[in-house]
Formats: sequence, C-alpha cells, structure tokens
Amino acid sequence: MTETRPVESPPTSLRRVFWLTFLPLAFALLGSFAVILLQASRVGDDIKSIYEENREFGLARHLQDEIAGIQQWVDAADKITDANADIVLNDARKHLTAAREVLSQFGSAGAGTAGEIQAQELELVRQIREQLALLDPYVGRRTKDPALEPVKKADQSADRLADRIEAENKRLGGDLAQRADDIVNLVVLLGLVTGSSVLFAAVLFRRRVLAPLAQLEEAARRFGEGHTDLRLSIRHRDELGTLAVTMQTMAGRIRAHQHDLEARVAQRSRELLRTARLADLGTLAAGVAHEINNPLAAIATCAEGLLRGEAAGSGTADGRMHEYLQIIGKEAMRARDTTARLLAFARPESGRREPVWLARELREVAAMLDHSGRARGVRIDVAAPTPDEPVLGDAADLRQVLFNLLKNALDASPAGGSIGLSLLVRDDRVQVEVTDQGAGIDSSLGDRIFEPFVTTKEPGAGTGLGLAISHRIVTDHGGSLRAENRAEGGARFVVDLPRFRQQ
Repeated sequence: MTETRPVESPPTSLRRVFWLTFLPLAFALLGSFAVILLQASRVGDDIKSIYEENREFGLARHLQDEIAGIQQWVDAADKITDANADIVLNDARKHLTAAREVLSQFGSAGAGTAGEIQAQELELVRQIREQLALLDPYVGRRTKDPALEPVKKADQSADRLADRIEAENKRLGGDLAQRADDIVNLVVLLGLVTGSSVLFAAVLFRRRVLAPLAQLEEAARRFGEGHTDLRLSIRHRDELGTLAVTMQTMAGRIRAHQHDLEARVAQRSRELLRTARLADLGTLAAGVAHEINNPLAAIATCAEGLLRGEAAGSGTADGRMHEYLQIIGKEAMRARDTTARLLAFARPESGRREPVWLARELREVAAMLDHSGRARGVRIDVAAPTPDEPVLGDAADLRQVLFNLLKNALDASPAGGSIGLSLLVRDDRVQVEVTDQGAGIDSSLGDRIFEPFVTTKEPGAGTGLGLAISHRIVTDHGGSLRAENRAEGGARFVVDLPRFRQQ
C-alpha cells in the first residue's frame, strides 16, 4: 500500500462536511414542505369555496324555479276565475315567500377577488329582493300589467346570478386542478432533489467515512498481528485522517522501539552467550589440566630418562633415544590437540554464515568431554556418517549447542551408562540426536524446559541458561530444537537444521 501525501489544505471536520452536505437538503425539504402545506391550504380553501358555490348554485336554481312560479301567476292573472282564484293566489304567495327565504340564505361579501365576486352576486340578490318587494301590492289580485315588469327583471337577475355562480364554480375548479398539478410537480421535483442529494451524500459518506474506516480497520488488524510497517493513504485532513496519522506515527514509534529492543536483546544474548561460554570453560579447566598434565608427565619422564642415560655415559641412551623422541612427539601433539580444541571452543562467534560440518564438530566436542565421561564412568558413542553433510551457520554457535546438550547428558547420566551422539541426513534436513540413560524430563516442565533459568539441577550446579541459549541459536539458524523422553528410559534432544546445498 503506497503512501499518499495529504492534500495541502486547511484542516476540515467531518461535522462541517456533514452540515455543509445536509443543511442545504434540509432547507430545501423544509421550503418544499412549506410550499406544499401552503398549496394544500389553498386547495382546502378552494374546496370550501367550490362547496359554497355549489350550494349557492343550487339556491340560484331554486330561486329561478320560485320566480318561474311567480311568472306563471303573472301570466295567468287575467285568466283567473272565481273557482280557482284562492288556489292560484295562495300558490303565488307561497312562491314569493319561498323566493325570499332562498334569497336570505346567500352569504355576505368577503375580501379580495373572491370577495369582489361575492359582492357582485350579493348585488344581484339585492336587486332580486327589490324586484320581489315590488310584487307585494299585486300578489293576490287579478291584475297582470303592474307585476309583469318586476317579475321579468327578477327573472333576468336570477339568470345572471346563476350564470355568475356557475362561472365562478368553473373557475374555482380550474384553480383546484392547477393547484393539484402544481403539488404533483413539486412532489416530483422534491423527490428528484432528495434522491440526488441522498445519492451525493452516500457517495461522499463512502469516500470520506467508509473507505478511511475500512483502511483503518485493515491497519488495526495488521497492527494486531504484529505488523508495524503501516503505510496509510491520507487524503483528507479530518478526524479520520488525523486518526490515520496518529496510528501510523504510533506504529513507527513502536517499530523503532521494537528494533531498539531487538538490538538490545541481541546484544544481551551475545553477552550472555559469552558469559555462558566462559562458565563452560571453567568447567573444562579441570579436564583440560588432566589432559595436558598426562602428556607433560610422559614428556618429562622421557626427558629425565634421556638425561640420566647421558649423565651415566651409558650406550643404552642412544638405543632408546628414538623411542623417547617418539613418545615426546606423540604426547606433545596430544597436548596441542587439547589446547586447539579449547581455543576453538573459546573463540567468539563471527556472526557470519558459512558451511559447518556437524559430524566433525560432533567428534571434536565429544573428544573435549571424553575425559569428563571417563571420570564419571559414562561412555560416549558417536555415530556420524562419512562424507559429512554441511549446514549453513556459525561454527562457534553450533559448537556451543552441541557442547551444552552433551554436557547436560553427562550430568543426567548415571555411572556405567552411555550417551549416544548421532547425525542423520533426511531429505534436506540434518538432524543431530543426543540421547542419555538418565531419569528423563519432568512432565511438569513441558515446553518450559527451553525457558531461561528453568533447571532440574541442584542449586549451584547450573543456571538453566544452556538449553535457552541453545534453543535461540538453533532457531536463529532456521532450525528447531525439541526434547522428549525415550520409551527405554532417558531423554532425547534433537537438533534439526536445513542442509546446505553447495552450488
């Protein structure tokens, strides 16, 4: 994951982005809802007006019917007979009374344009009322001419009133339909604006929140797995960007501290290895002194014999000269080999990786501790193949491992027992096995046997660092070290290392 430098811009905030994104949408929604409510209110007013106009239109039709009844009386006034005069005149009075009751049901004038139209309608109502008032003196009489003109005018005014109410009703219906269309268009527009805003907010939320959160989640997972080389893409200087920078800085500091700690541990491990090697050198001191004293004693004895023969002037000195010189040369070589082994063991690690022949090192270490085995009555058996198979490593470190394992086997072996050292080559692996006939490994220790300062030896007999150091050395060489109890008794330690393939 490549690191992207943050954009050089003033720091932003997710809260600010949120409000800048949703506030316009909120205002648009509130404004749209206000317009819709206003239109709905107007639609309600229009419906009420249409209802009122329909009521007044019905009244106008009723009024026309009543005036038509009066018109029939006027037209038949000169034809009334004595037999039907009371019925006809009573019917005329009923029509006149009904017309006045209908006129009384018309409303009062309002304000605005609708109020002006209502005023015109009421003016027509007033005119009709006046014309009907002119009929009062003539209703109940058998006369036609005086009542003809008021009835005619009242009928015309009633027709105009009905036509005006019908026209107003149609106008209100058209307005209502237009308002309904406006509301539908506004709702559609509101839906488009809302959908576009939500889509934009979703894209913005994915880019500014979900993508950085997914990156932080992956970084946290890798960080939890121990990976401290975090490379985060920081595109925005907001809260999540700050969190990413903080996490990356923290990971860098932890990585620096980890490297420093590893360097210190490596340094302490080298110091501990040198200390352990010096301690083992002290253990070897007695055996080395014995190994060197024996050839020195033989050399001294031969030299003394030669000196005595020369002092006595005996001829036998010349005869035994060759034998004594051979003994002196052999014992001197023996002392040289012992010191060479000791120097090789005490040589500090080089840190280089080079071919190491484990079979040869196994024999050298066995020869170094052979005197200690003989002193304890323990036999050391070495089984190593020829030709030897090398591994890639540091000879001093691997020699230290073999020495620690063999020394532990000697400490665990009873008198009269034996220790087996063997080297096996299996596929691309080289295995060294060290077996003893001691009491075996305590089951309560388990894998803790390779932890520092864990030991089953008596106090003062060991520090519990030998196996821990050996385990670290073998692991650093790409191998493994395991311990197990043998079915026939005793313990088995197996060093498994990759075989070195020479080009």
